[in-house]
Amino acid sequence: MSFYINVSSMLHDYGVDIKVWDASKIPKAKRVAGILQPVNLDQVEFEARHEPVLPVSVNSAGLVAYLPGWAQLDVDLLWLSTGSYPKNTIVEVPSQGGKYRVTGLASYQDYSDLTVYQLKGDDEHSDTGQ
Repeated sequence: MSFYINVSSMLHDYGVDIKVWDASKIPKAKRVAGILQPVNLDQVEFEARHEPVLPVSVNSAGLVAYLPGWAQLDVDLLWLSTGSYPKNTIVEVPSQGGKYRVTGLASYQDYSDLTVYQLKGDDEHSDTGQ
């Protein structure tokens, strides 16, 4: 018996507007005079999405602990998405005040269109100094 759970409409209903810079499409940082120059995301195309991004709190930390392979709890946000992105993808979440980097993920693509991403504040691309 096989089943498939389509969560796209539910994610849209509970989502917020976010911008996503796919790590596989972000150019590598270059060195100028031996100093590593950060990538300017204003010059890289992003994808606009409308999906839930949830703060991780003491109450939700249990959920993170049960996600496959997530032994550490050094997480700021969880992003629920139907998209497929690699680690180091950058996500701007205006409702949370900054840009975050994908540090881990749990894919449920075998039986759903859901992937849960672990996000950590991204100092390199932060506009707010977070």
